[in-house]
Amino acid sequence: MSPTNTNTCNSTNDVGYMAAGDVEKGRTGYLERAVTPGGHPVDYSQPAIPVQHRRFGNPIPIGLIAFSMAFLMTGLLTLGVRGIKAPIGVLSSLMFFVGITQTLVGWFEMFIGNTFSATIFCAFGGFCFSYVGFFLPSMGIVDAFTDKATGEVSPDFANSIGVFLAIWAGITFLFLLAALRSSVAIILVLFMAMMAFVFLAAVQFTGGAPGVTKAAGAFCLMDAACGFYAAMAGYWTPDTTYAFIRCDPIDLSPKD
Repeated sequence: MSPTNTNTCNSTNDVGYMAAGDVEKGRTGYLERAVTPGGHPVDYSQPAIPVQHRRFGNPIPIGLIAFSMAFLMTGLLTLGVRGIKAPIGVLSSLMFFVGITQTLVGWFEMFIGNTFSATIFCAFGGFCFSYVGFFLPSMGIVDAFTDKATGEVSPDFANSIGVFLAIWAGITFLFLLAALRSSVAIILVLFMAMMAFVFLAAVQFTGGAPGVTKAAGAFCLMDAACGFYAAMAGYWTPDTTYAFIRCDPIDLSPKD
């Protein structure tokens, strides 16, 4: 016989799904579920607003795309594509796309509890803003290194940028050590980025020696390729993409 009091259960097999808000209303006999499918507590404190659950997307692919685009443009411009003599044209992308995107991705990763990715993306976002700051007229850095009589920029300006890039090579090495148990793709991205920073710093220290410049551009392009692979490995999923164009993970674990 069905229970006459709908607020109580007579059997452990009597599962109630008819009054999800009873706990909020002081009737605890039936409970539909304590959390939504997204893992968030059911909240009926605002009855006029439908109860929703949240699903967080994966922000890492867009972060890696921004990261890779920065190295792609830097590599191409460093190698003098289309006759470009200086890679200054990458600054707008570094600030308005790469810097902003990676900073937002980093904070989102921090919000969902991924300290590893949050640290890397926030750090590289800050790097982009800092690098652009060297060249912003409002910062006055170039003017500080410019001889007012001749209008020539002191070599100390290039050396300052070189020191900055060399420090970032060291920071990337620390990230590389932290990533040794992550994946081959991420390890390659960080290794190529570290080598790119090393040679980009050397370009500044040597005044743009041809061999060093070519090496810097090559490592930038290789890092971009690795970064795009890592991004697409997380973006081309079975839900959206056919199997024949997906990037499968690289597995180096021992096989039986």
